[in-house]
Amino acid sequence: MTGLLIRALWLSQDRDDSGWLYSSAVKQQMRRMDPSFNEKALGFRSFSDFLKSRSDVVELEESGHERLVRLAEQSD
Repeated sequence: MTGLLIRALWLSQDRDDSGWLYSSAVKQQMRRMDPSFNEKALGFRSFSDFLKSRSDVVELEESGHERLVRLAEQSD
């Protein structure tokens, strides 16, 4: 599912120069790409928990009710 997450972020990223996207929009993109995606079936309480488990590839910013996510900076 990490590959699906990366593809969804990559496809959506061009719309915002900062790379930050609403996590709900990323989840919708993932479900469009793979209708069987369900974080609860993978053992996560919430989509945010799923994102936190992928901290090696994404950054998560939570402020109030907004949850933003972007691809993590990759160091060479």
